[in-house]
Amino acid sequence: MSGGGMNEVAPTRIELHTHLEGSVTPDRLVALSERHGRPGLPAECLDASGQGFVFTGFRGFLDLYKRVTSVMRTPRDFHEMALDLAAQLRRDNVAYAEVSVSYGVLLARGIDPGPVQAALAEAAAEAEGTLGVTMRWLPDAVRQFGPDAARRAWESAGRAGRVQGVVGFGLGGDEVNGPAAAFAPLFAEVRAAGLGVSIHAGEVTSMGEAARDSIRQAIDACGALRLGHGLAAGADPALLAELARRGIFVELCPRSNVITGALPRLAAHPLRAFLDAGVPCCLNTDDRTLFGLDLRGEYAAAREVLGLTPDDETAMRTAAAAAAFDTAP
Repeated sequence: MSGGGMNEVAPTRIELHTHLEGSVTPDRLVALSERHGRPGLPAECLDASGQGFVFTGFRGFLDLYKRVTSVMRTPRDFHEMALDLAAQLRRDNVAYAEVSVSYGVLLARGIDPGPVQAALAEAAAEAEGTLGVTMRWLPDAVRQFGPDAARRAWESAGRAGRVQGVVGFGLGGDEVNGPAAAFAPLFAEVRAAGLGVSIHAGEVTSMGEAARDSIRQAIDACGALRLGHGLAAGADPALLAELARRGIFVELCPRSNVITGALPRLAAHPLRAFLDAGVPCCLNTDDRTLFGLDLRGEYAAAREVLGLTPDDETAMRTAAAAAAFDTAP
């Protein structure tokens, strides 16, 4: 195992909710912008130091996301970003990660996900061999693009399959304009193919009852075994009890939720409600570099602000290993 000073301690953490596009480093953004003829782009995205991304509010984040993904175009680009992420994971003490890749955005930009996925598989093999970090892939569709676009994304993911490290298929995007129930037939096919289902649901708590209904659609109509964020369940004891009873795993992203405005402050995150109800869950970074986050910081903040205990952390790691769509260490 190599990697500079990073091999002193064997990696042990598991991360199940991190987006490849949201892990692009400032240096990589500069390189991609120059490669694709947009050298002025980084100035629109980075702070004065050139080492941090800047945006204001959730709409500002969406604009930032559109700008940075505009220079993610070729298999080489994605191969390099995957290796960058592997290095971040190694520094973060992560041994195993399931990484979301937006096939929906690729297809909307006219990019064939097939060669991209082949490049990601190659990068994962390299990362495992040199850094001891295992990366598996969760292609996903974008809700507001509609079921037909989602099916095209799924067909690409299905063709790649586990041989190229695809272990599941997901759904993200606008919960209001893309109810999960509309994608139920597609996710029946995903399950029939033996791949896992992870759906962003209940992230926008301002939706009220509709946010809780979004969670129910994800698990009842689509058969999701995992939920991204799931915040709306935190204030609903009956829904928490159902998630616990059915063993639905929740990919919690506390500091991301504060940054996007889903929560007013970290202390408002319902982490303790999930743990006390027995809902299997773990902490995750979501869009780590765009938000300036790492997983070590997530657990440190949860210990300091949310009362996370060492026993809680051990239980989270055990639950995450069990919820992984591939074999986690």
